[in-house]
Amino acid sequence: MAALRACVRVSDSPAELRAHARDLWPRGTLKLATAHDPGAAPLLVAFPESEQQVAACLRYASERRMPVVPWGAGSGVCGAAAGRGDALAIDIKGLRTIGPVEDRGAYGAVDVGAGVLGQHLEDALEVGGWATRHSPSSIWCSTVGGWAVGRSAGQFSSRYGKFEDMTLATRVITPSGAFGTGEWFDGSGPGSSWGDLHEWVLGSEGALGVVTRVRARVERVAPVRWLRGYRFDAVEPAWAAMRALLQADLRPCAVRLYDAVDTKLAGKGTVGASTSRRGAAWLAALRERVEATPALRKLTLALPLSLPRLVNGILQGVSGGCVLIVGFEGEAGEVAATSETGHAIVLAAGAVDLGAAPGEHWYAHRHEVSYKLAPVYSHGGFADTMEVAALWSRLPALYAAVRSALGRHGVVMAHFSHVYREGCSIYFTFAGRGSLDVYDAAWADALVAAASVGGTVAHHHGVGQLKQAAAARELAGIAPMFHAIRATLDPDGILNPGRLFPAIDPGPEPSRPALDIDAVSRIATLPAQEPAAERDARLAALGWRLRHPVLGPLSSSLTRVAPDDTRVVGASAILEGRRVVLLPVPRSSAGPDARRVLPAAAYETLTVPIAPLGAG
Repeated sequence: MAALRACVRVSDSPAELRAHARDLWPRGTLKLATAHDPGAAPLLVAFPESEQQVAACLRYASERRMPVVPWGAGSGVCGAAAGRGDALAIDIKGLRTIGPVEDRGAYGAVDVGAGVLGQHLEDALEVGGWATRHSPSSIWCSTVGGWAVGRSAGQFSSRYGKFEDMTLATRVITPSGAFGTGEWFDGSGPGSSWGDLHEWVLGSEGALGVVTRVRARVERVAPVRWLRGYRFDAVEPAWAAMRALLQADLRPCAVRLYDAVDTKLAGKGTVGASTSRRGAAWLAALRERVEATPALRKLTLALPLSLPRLVNGILQGVSGGCVLIVGFEGEAGEVAATSETGHAIVLAAGAVDLGAAPGEHWYAHRHEVSYKLAPVYSHGGFADTMEVAALWSRLPALYAAVRSALGRHGVVMAHFSHVYREGCSIYFTFAGRGSLDVYDAAWADALVAAASVGGTVAHHHGVGQLKQAAAARELAGIAPMFHAIRATLDPDGILNPGRLFPAIDPGPEPSRPALDIDAVSRIATLPAQEPAAERDARLAALGWRLRHPVLGPLSSSLTRVAPDDTRVVGASAILEGRRVVLLPVPRSSAGPDARRVLPAAAYETLTVPIAPLGAG
């Protein structure tokens, strides 16, 4: 270890090791609360401050066949950075440089060290009038590198996209050497035979290398912002309004719908004030009496959480509607026009205008949710969140299936955010009795439910240990390619081993997707190799056109378009003689996104966005 200590700060102190024993996966928190098990601590923690020091750490680990866990701020909630008792944890927060913004006219670009905390980056950019507008609730305790390898989403993704849409380039250090992706790809370095590995690194969760730098797209700070709240009687008409907002190309910065239970429990103001005050007073009195009785204090939550079906039924029965938050930002003229049109769309869907207050309250408190779940554990329960996503046509089934699955094990509520032209994510919050068996059963049932109705099992929290089997099934077929790339970059398999694409039975070969048009989600599944004239004529005969015109076959143009847009929603391909079907979803973080990076000749079908013929 002396040679390593000579070039990088390394610690084996119990305090440092314990701090890197786990991330914020709620299962680990539950183990700590119930069994006082803090998780396995690594053998060593290294704190590099340069790419050369990261490379030295990887050489040290390779020589000893020592697992490496890249560690950002430990804010992940799926166990991707949870400790290993035999590992070297590489804490990247020393990689914290922030370069100047390159003004490219329509947008800017900035080079950022992977260890920079999100809020620090926003603070630095704001001085010059710039912002990423990547605003996850964990912004105070998550790193830029973590955003990239986890395919993070911020609260303004409807306008600016997820972080992979903002990531223009990455710099990656591996046991076999260093390489760049995206704008930094130059055809050299390990893995260059695979071409640009940009899409494979995004979502790789440290399994392909240690990301040390990111070039991020940034936007000028919007001079005007418009926020408003609306009440709907149910989620269904609100979904129609949300879909209409996005498919009208209004580019709202925020679209957030709280279901009836979330609206009720979070106090979003959809019931009469007198009822709210009476309910709040009753709950406050009950809580005070329980808290004053030591024997009952731990049962404050444990008792109702032991009866989830009853509690869910009661909450559904007393809830009084749903709240939708809509926001626009930009130049004054743009905001005036889009907010007027958007306001009319929402009202036409049956909404009641609640004014600006609900939207402004949400904006002021949008980062607080990450800090509100811990007290549940000290009161005999657990709390967690699950983010899934689906096409608009599948959203009702996804909501019903996952809510039912989670509701068998805990109290559940949901909100809908990260809204796209093709679909939407659902963010479930659920709480149950403080038992690992209950926790594991809830997740097992919910992951099966999401997959069974065509939803992705991860929209922006990533995979980690929690979802690795479910994510591997969702992306079944690309695992051999991922592992082949990994073997080139990390021949000894030391990088976060066992965290992505575990060995699973791939099951029978899937059928080729049907050629079809989904008018609700505005997508079409089309032959990938079909000549453009035939494809476009067939679409036109049905009243549609490609949203993004392609001169040749669809497989000839798979690049990104803009941060708030997408070019490919789903795909099928033949790899090594076996069909691979990649689920059509608006966005996902279930590992690397292989929809656009397979060999062009391998594609059979592509599912792509479409627009009504004649629409602008």
